[in-house]
Amino acid sequence: MKKALLVGINDYPGKQNDLMGCVNDVHNMQDLLVSLFGFPCENITMMTDRDATTENILEALETLVESAKQGDQIVFHFSGHGSQVSDKNGDEPDRCDEIICPYDLDWQSKVIRDDDLSRIFKSIKPGVHAEVFLDCCHSGTGLRGAGGKSANYMRRRFLSPPDELLPQSQEPGVMCLKAIRPAKIKVLWAACRSDQYAADALLDGRYGGAFTSYLCNCIRQAKGNINRNEVLKLIRKGIRKGGFIQVPQLETVSKFKKARILAA
Repeated sequence: MKKALLVGINDYPGKQNDLMGCVNDVHNMQDLLVSLFGFPCENITMMTDRDATTENILEALETLVESAKQGDQIVFHFSGHGSQVSDKNGDEPDRCDEIICPYDLDWQSKVIRDDDLSRIFKSIKPGVHAEVFLDCCHSGTGLRGAGGKSANYMRRRFLSPPDELLPQSQEPGVMCLKAIRPAKIKVLWAACRSDQYAADALLDGRYGGAFTSYLCNCIRQAKGNINRNEVLKLIRKGIRKGGFIQVPQLETVSKFKKARILAA
C-alpha cells in the first residue's frame, strides 16, 4: 500500500510573511507520486492553507504512520514556513526546538515541534518505508536580496518567533541552527542546510519551492528511474545554476542513497 500526506501553506494570517509557492508544491508532488510511482489518488491526503491547522496535520500524520503495515510505503511532504522556539522538555543541548509552522501558529500550543514528529514516527512498524520531504528553513527573515536572476521573486520560508520565546542564552532574532531529525524516518530530505534559507521563488513562470521544484523536475526527466544520490546531485546543480545558495540535504543510510528514489 502506498499512502502520502502532502501539506502546503501559503497563507499565514497575521504573520505578514505569506508565501506563494507552497500550495503549488503539494500539487506538484501529488502529480509526481501518482504519475510515476503508482500512488492511488484516494491514498493521498492534500492539506493546504486554512485546513492545515496544528490539530489537522498531527492527526493526519498520526493516522498515516499508525495505519501503515509491513511492506507499505508512506510519504510526508511539508511546504511552508519553519522556525525555532525554546525547548520545553530539556532534551535539546542548544535549548531550541525546531518547528514546522501550521496555519494556526500561535508560538505556544499551536506549533508542530521536532518532538511531535519524533513521537509520531517512533510508532512506525517494522518493514514500513517512510520518506519525508521538508521544504522550509530555520533561520533568517524577510525578503532575500542575494543571488541569481530570480532574486526579486524569492522569499525565505521562515517565520521569526517573538523575542520572549527565544532561549535566554540567545540574543533576540538570533536563531539556533540544527536540522529536524525525527526518529525512525528511513529517508529524510531537507531543502537546505541547517544554517541556510529555503527559497520560495518564481521559476519558469510558476511559484514554488526551489527544492520541491527542482526535485520534481529532475525525477520527471528521469521518468522515476534514478537513485537518490543522483537526484540530490541534480537538485544541487539546478539550484546553483538558478542562482540560489541553499544546499539540499539527504539523510539516510548508504543503501538507501544508492537505491531508486522512493524505493524501500
